[in-house]
Amino acid sequence: MNRFQPILFQDALNIAREVTEAHGMGLGRSVTLVRDLRGKIRALLDGMPASYSADALTVYRCALSERLGAYGFSPSQSILFVDELQIDFESLQKDRSLIESASGLEIFLLDRQVTGHDWMRGVLPRQTSNPRFTFFGIKGGVGRSTALVHWAWHLAKQGKKVLVFDLDLESPGVSEALLSMEALPDYGIVDWFVEEGVGQEGTVEPEMVGLSQLAREEAGEIRVVPAHGKKSGAYLPKLSRCYAEFSGSGRLPWAERLQKMVESLERTWKPDVVLLDSRAGLHDIAAVLVTRMDADTLLLAVDSPQTWSAYGLLFRHWQTHPQVREFRDRLQIVASMVPETGRANYLKSFTENAYNLFANNLYDEAGADLEGFSFDLNDEDAPHYPLPIFWHRALQEFDPAREGMHDTTAREAMGLFLEQVDRLLVSEQARDLP
Repeated sequence: MNRFQPILFQDALNIAREVTEAHGMGLGRSVTLVRDLRGKIRALLDGMPASYSADALTVYRCALSERLGAYGFSPSQSILFVDELQIDFESLQKDRSLIESASGLEIFLLDRQVTGHDWMRGVLPRQTSNPRFTFFGIKGGVGRSTALVHWAWHLAKQGKKVLVFDLDLESPGVSEALLSMEALPDYGIVDWFVEEGVGQEGTVEPEMVGLSQLAREEAGEIRVVPAHGKKSGAYLPKLSRCYAEFSGSGRLPWAERLQKMVESLERTWKPDVVLLDSRAGLHDIAAVLVTRMDADTLLLAVDSPQTWSAYGLLFRHWQTHPQVREFRDRLQIVASMVPETGRANYLKSFTENAYNLFANNLYDEAGADLEGFSFDLNDEDAPHYPLPIFWHRALQEFDPAREGMHDTTAREAMGLFLEQVDRLLVSEQARDLP
């Protein structure tokens, strides 16, 4: 690269890695590259080895500063030391990811993003044991909430107690599909987050779960935690405060606060299954629900270049972070809105595209390791092999809270999907057996 050309964001991290490999071998076993909110990069060292000379450190400082251009710092600011900053190095280690390991030197990245941290963080610990399933689509309009409602109803017909969380806070929908206005509770998820911020979530928590009438004649039940309730008041001012992370002793990050809310309601209602309705796209809520909530995730998709391109952005990001190994075996692709005609060819194309997505990013390379995470194209137990949902005209104006559910429509559109997702639940329950 011409050293006089401006350095762009996408080039800076690789340059910092190269400089560190060339000049940082005497700095100890590891170097952490810190990328700030503007994308500017400097090195963070856990102490200074006695064997490393001041002249060598100066060369490293200057090389980082010069090579990174606008994405670097002045030589005097291009290296930081943990003890000088008085930061908790153990906590820092949890948030960084390994980007290079060569010749005895490990190079990590600590990315100070405004959003998006949770796509690369590990699964949150929890105290409850009921199975959880997240419904997610990288793009909207793929029938995510419709699929969730049908499975909730199907589970209730089997006698199961289902607890649904409407976490598409910017565009709530599953609440309205499952609850009539009369059944809507007084408060919802936005109320919990706002009140938890001042330490009084217990005031609203007992009044934020509604009982769906869809299962009133079934052996089980569907309870719903809506985005908002009848007494929520102005929604937008609360929504704008939902994602706030408060500083101070004992304050939890947003993901841990969500876990706290979900666990509390799980302990109260003791559901057999919890269903989490995620908002679409690469939002922080989706990041937590897909990667951190100890849930199996249904990835809804249609067979279009736009869909695979968008999922590719996410999967390539996961590919660079070892945390994906904690949840990659709990991902399952869903072929939503499979057309009425040409179904076989459509599903063949869909399966091939889904396979390429997983094989190029999340599957291990085929080899002698029989324990590796890898599958053949037509392996029906593979996460890339789609659970199909067939397009049905009756679902285009789906309003179950007012019109109820229809067995014939559910069987024609969702029958195969419901059968296969039931098997996922059985597998999940078997996973938790001692």
